[in-house]
Amino acid sequence: MNKNILKSFLFILACLFLQTNTSAQQRFKAGLIAGLNASQIQNDDVGGYDRLRVQGGLRAIAIFTDRFDLNIELLYSQRGSYAKEGSPRCFNGPLDITANYVEIPVLATIKDWMHEEDGYYRIQASGGFSYGRLISSSSIGSCHDGLEELFNKNDVSFTIGAEYFATKNVTIGFRWSRSLNLLYNRKKGEEMFNRSENSLQGFFLSFRAGYIF
Repeated sequence: MNKNILKSFLFILACLFLQTNTSAQQRFKAGLIAGLNASQIQNDDVGGYDRLRVQGGLRAIAIFTDRFDLNIELLYSQRGSYAKEGSPRCFNGPLDITANYVEIPVLATIKDWMHEEDGYYRIQASGGFSYGRLISSSSIGSCHDGLEELFNKNDVSFTIGAEYFATKNVTIGFRWSRSLNLLYNRKKGEEMFNRSENSLQGFFLSFRAGYIF
């Protein structure tokens, strides 16, 4: 399934790239993204955005008007939570929950602050939703150790963010994302393993740099 998603997105991106180079009036663009996620999981017994891991991938942009775009991305996104001192309830050593996703955000964007000399907008705000498919996970030192098979394979998140265009092609920005569904549902653990651990729900900040062709 993950391979099919990747192949489909690469095909779409290739079409957009060709369209970008052949159309006199650009309606589509493509780009690259690289950055860091600072993530946390609600109800994991610890606080803070201490799980620092990578995010990166591809971006396709459909241009509706001079100021409004639709962004569709294909990302590899590492999330989870971390606490060196461990959980105050389970005492299993350092807590290290890892959840790695293939993620597809779809966001509407609005631009402002025109660079008069070079003819591009310098800032944009975005908002939308993202679908993530869990491809690997672990919960070392957590009260949920051994329950990874019950982690939800599908994630739907709400996300908002902003970007600054340092040049017409180079961007830096951030996003805040929160899962709308649970990573781990307590009811499943009670039914299958008779374990009453907290339900888990993820959220994270992303700090990103991008290049638009």
